[in-house]
Amino acid sequence: MSPLPGGFGHPDRAVGVNGGIEQHFATETKMCVSGSSLGENGQSRLMHKLNTTNFHLTYNPKLIARAKALRQNPTLAEKKLWQDGLRTFPLRVLRQRPIDQFIVDFYCAALKLVIEVDGESHFTDAGKAYDCERSRVLEGYRLKVLRFTNDEIMNNFEGVCQRIWEEIPLNSPEEIPLNPP
Repeated sequence: MSPLPGGFGHPDRAVGVNGGIEQHFATETKMCVSGSSLGENGQSRLMHKLNTTNFHLTYNPKLIARAKALRQNPTLAEKKLWQDGLRTFPLRVLRQRPIDQFIVDFYCAALKLVIEVDGESHFTDAGKAYDCERSRVLEGYRLKVLRFTNDEIMNNFEGVCQRIWEEIPLNSPEEIPLNPP
């Protein structure tokens, strides 16, 4: 079967404050264990070190160079998701976008949606705990986090695309600005 309209394809890593490559944990956000670094309203305690504007989510400006490097060197799963799908998604999607103290694989501002691609390192206990905390911080910005494994992207691409397309509200298309042709 062919991919859904507009295709879909790409990611497998994202970077935290320490600059290490992280890989993500499949499907939607899981319940987290204790030990949160969140302050009031679910926002990061490191908020004072982040750029803030009325137009963008807060982010650590030190992550910009690393995000650019990640965009230039995607994993196979990231490349597939971007080239075969998200690049032509009807809403604007950004790759390797700094948000708070993290770099997310894909971000769609119109849907307030983060899409993460998880490789092997995300399946360790430490990887799961880190991803859980990271998702909690992102959800504190009222973002929805979808997680897919490399395997899901490479072997069930149509299903991954379908799941992402399901995030577009059917009843209020006028509220979501589509990408120009």
